[in-house]
Amino acid sequence: METIVLIARLLHSWTRWILLIVAVIALIVFILGLLQKKDWSARANSLLNGYSALFGLQWLFGAILLIAYGSIVGFGQRHFWEHLVIQTVAMLIANAHHGWRKRALPDSTRWRNGLLVIVVSLILAVVGVVLLPVDMQWRFFVP
Repeated sequence: METIVLIARLLHSWTRWILLIVAVIALIVFILGLLQKKDWSARANSLLNGYSALFGLQWLFGAILLIAYGSIVGFGQRHFWEHLVIQTVAMLIANAHHGWRKRALPDSTRWRNGLLVIVVSLILAVVGVVLLPVDMQWRFFVP
C-alpha cells in the first residue's frame, strides 16, 4: 500500500504543476479572446477540454491518494475531507463547459463562460490547497 501512496503522491504532485501551466496559458488565451472579440476557435475549445481533463485527472490521483493514505493512517483527518469536497466542486465547475458546448452560443459568451470556468475553478482549487498542512501544499514531491 505504501508503494501506491508514493506513486499517487508523485502523480498528484506533478500533475498539479502541469495543470497550473495549462491554466495560465488558458487564462491568457481566454482573456485575449474576450478582449479582442475573437471568433471562437477549435484551439480555444481544445484548451478548455485539456484544462478540464487535467483537472479531472488531478482529482482522480488525489482520490486514489486519499484512499491509499487513509488506509494507512486512518480517515479521520478533517483537512483531507475538506480538501476533497472543495476540489470536487472545483473539478465539477472546471467541467461545466461540456454542458454548453453543443448549444448555439455567441462567441463572446463562449469566451466569457470559459474564462469564468477557469477562474472560479482555480480560486476553489487554491482555497482547497490552503486547507492542507503547510508541508503538503505547493511543492514538488520526489520520493
